[in-house]
Order: sequence, then structure tokens, then C-alpha cells
Amino acid sequence: MARLLGGDPSLLRRLNIAAVLRTLYDADELTLTELVKSSEVSRATVEEIIADLERQGLAEEVTLPPDVPRRVGRPAKRYRFRRDAGHVAGLDIGPHKVLCLVADLRGEIVAGARADVEPRMSAAERLDVARAMVERATEGHDGLRALGVGTTGVVSMGKVVRSDRLPDWQGVDLAVELGAGRPYPVFAGNDTKLAALAEHWRGAARDFDDVVHLLLGRSISLGLLIGGKLHLGYNGGAGEIGVLRDLGWYTALDRILAYGTDDPDAGPSGEAAERVFDAVRRGDPEAEAIVTAFVADLATGVAATVLTVDPQLVVIGGGLSRAGALLAEPLRAELARLCLFPVQVEASVLGDESVALGAVRLALDRVQAELFDVAEAPRG
Repeated sequence: MARLLGGDPSLLRRLNIAAVLRTLYDADELTLTELVKSSEVSRATVEEIIADLERQGLAEEVTLPPDVPRRVGRPAKRYRFRRDAGHVAGLDIGPHKVLCLVADLRGEIVAGARADVEPRMSAAERLDVARAMVERATEGHDGLRALGVGTTGVVSMGKVVRSDRLPDWQGVDLAVELGAGRPYPVFAGNDTKLAALAEHWRGAARDFDDVVHLLLGRSISLGLLIGGKLHLGYNGGAGEIGVLRDLGWYTALDRILAYGTDDPDAGPSGEAAERVFDAVRRGDPEAEAIVTAFVADLATGVAATVLTVDPQLVVIGGGLSRAGALLAEPLRAELARLCLFPVQVEASVLGDESVALGAVRLALDRVQAELFDVAEAPRG
């Protein structure tokens, strides 16, 4: 991706470009006068930078529709950031689905593609499906600038270093496998952590900086936001308390997944949760006992995490988030009993797109960092 340096290598020039572009990016549209005032850059310099940005395809003059009343005299020129100057994509590669979402450079989702997969698939087959979903989702949306990937397991430097749910997945270098021969970089992270990023971006955690995020589907995992940023840990394994088998998270979901069927693999975890919580709404004592036991198992690990990081909010994501208050309320009550201070508990409204949305945000953050970077491009 080209650095936005124009022809002037000075630091001041690069700072001015970043200021103008950032101001333009954050607004729907601005007049030249508004742009000068907001960016705190001189008018002559702003005019020069805008001309450069237009040549690069990153900014454009706004043409007023013919039916808009016009003031007497020469109308003020208005400019906007070209959100369609490129795209980013977010990919969720899980045991049961592969989902790719494509967004413009302002983060608006413009396309998507989904495929069902099976846990028994080989890594090569899963990667083939992932590549196909990226191709399908980006068809007609040119200029992919970055791909974010969220997947199960501990992910470090783009590589899956541990994977209990998909043993064949361990050791896969997603940045290499999905980025080879592509004109864009690939960034990868753990699915639960990226789902937490999505919640902070456009979900239940938008107004909170210290958050514990639970991803409840066919397994239970946990991600942390501290100070508004993902906390990954030294090895990328922060929050992976579910590996403590004595905690009970390995078996906590069994009764929910098996309720109403003899086959715990009969359908997605969200469908199993719906069966249980629909029964709770009807007053079924067996379903109520299952939920009570599940919350008790869940709360031990969550309480330990809450006592460690003292968050403002606990978000319930994944398939079981569909239960809403029927799960959030008893968990809130149990945490109030176990912890020093009460903590807010909310169910996600992002559904099963949270991981892919977090991967979009990951890619968008990298693109924005490059767009607004003031470092000098390498010479030669």
C-alpha cells in the first residue's frame, strides 16, 4: 500500500497529510473552510493535499444534486473521503462454518459469503473453503487492502499454535496460507478475542473499555478488553481459562446441547439453546434446572476473571446469546454473589457474525494505521 507522502519528504508535510486525511475520514463531508478549521492546517496546504488525495483516489469533490437549492454566488466546494477506494475483509474459520464479510474503508459491510463445514475436515479442505468464501464475497468489490482472520485456538503472529477443537488445525500459518500470492496482507487472531473487538466496535461494549467477553457456542471461551484494547498475553493465550478441566467448562454445555434430543450433534448450539430456553419460558422444571446448573458452572471461571481484571461489563456472545436476559440475569446475580462488586452483564446482539466482524475491524485497524502513518517510506 502506498504511503501518503506526496512529493515532500519532510515530517511536517507527512503530519499535515495525516491530519487532513484523518479529518476527512471522520466526517461525512466538509467544505474546504471546515477542513482547514478542523485539521488546523493552512488553506493553501489543504488545497494542495486535497489535490494529491484526489489523484490517489482517496478523496473526491461532492457534487450537489440538481434539486438542492443553491445560494447566490459561488458555492463552497465540499469534499469527502472515498470509502470505496478499497475494501477490507473479515474471515471466521470455525469448526462448523466459514463466514467472510467485506467492508468498505469506513467499515460499512457491503458483501458476505458463508459455507457450512465439519469438524472432521482436514486443514487443507478448510483452507480451500476459506479461500473460496473470500473470492465469492469480494467478487465485484475491488481493491482488497487487508484480510483479517478469526479462528479457534491460540493464534500468535498469524499462526495457530494450539488447537484443541481442531487438532489438524494446529501449526497452520494462516497469514502464509491465505496470503500467498495475494496483493494484500493477512492478519489472524483468536475468534473469541476478535468477537470482543467486534462488541467494542458495534456491539454491547461500545461504551465500555474494560470488558470480559464470553463466546458460548459448542464450547466456552473468553476474551479480554483492557483499556479499550485486546489483551492477548505473552503467548496469545490470555483468557484461555477453559483449559482448566477442573473448572467444569469442558462439560458445562453438555446438558444444554443434549436437551430435547438423543444426539448432542443434532444441530447448531444456537438451536440447542433455543430448545432449552423456550422450555424455561414455558416453566419446564428440567430446563430450569439445566440452566441453573450451567450458570453455576460458568460463573466460577467468569468470577475468577472478573476478580482479576475488574471489568465494567461481561458480554455473552455466541449461539447462547440468543437466550438474552434468561441467561444474562442469573449470571449477573451469581457474579454479584461471588465477586466484590456487581458487574453489568449483557447478551450480544451481533449473533454469529461477531467473529467475522471482529476480523473486519482487525483488518480495518491495520489499513487505517497505514493511511494515517507519518513514517517516511523506505527509499530505493
